[in-house]
Amino acid sequence: MKLLIVRHGKTNWNSEKRATGLTDIELNEEGIEQAKILRDKLKDINIDVIISSPLKRAIKTAEIINEMHNLNILIDEDLIERNLGVYEGQPSELEVFNELRYYTKNVPIENGEDCKTFTKRVFDCLDKIINKYKDNTKTVLIVSHGFFLRSANWYFNGLPTEPEEVIRIKNCQIDEYDI
Repeated sequence: MKLLIVRHGKTNWNSEKRATGLTDIELNEEGIEQAKILRDKLKDINIDVIISSPLKRAIKTAEIINEMHNLNILIDEDLIERNLGVYEGQPSELEVFNELRYYTKNVPIENGEDCKTFTKRVFDCLDKIINKYKDNTKTVLIVSHGFFLRSANWYFNGLPTEPEEVIRIKNCQIDEYDI
């Protein structure tokens, strides 16, 4: 089984360098174009299942990719972005965001999810998807968010240790894993 995990296209908040988290922001024109480029890149890949976060930016990215595949897009609440609590909408260039990205520091977030809690949610979600599809599916495409892709990388490659290097996730980045 192959697992393709995609981050949604760009939003206005991404352009403004604001922390999006659970805020349900639409793709902007650049994000739509990014998703179309990704759609064309994936057009010859035989995708069997598409699963998306329930947030608009992920669903729209999944819908654009799906134009070449014509599948039913499944929505999974567990793919939703990390809850950034009091930091939602704040400038992502604030020093605290460098700290929030580190698994080893596990900075608490008021009214939100710390990194280890979120990462456990991602691991449980990936376990669920892999167990459901591993025996009868060739390729599953997941459309989610930056923190999800970062945690998925840890799922497949091991949790980070200190000193920790922060992985930067780009809009419409696609990570591929063979199960």
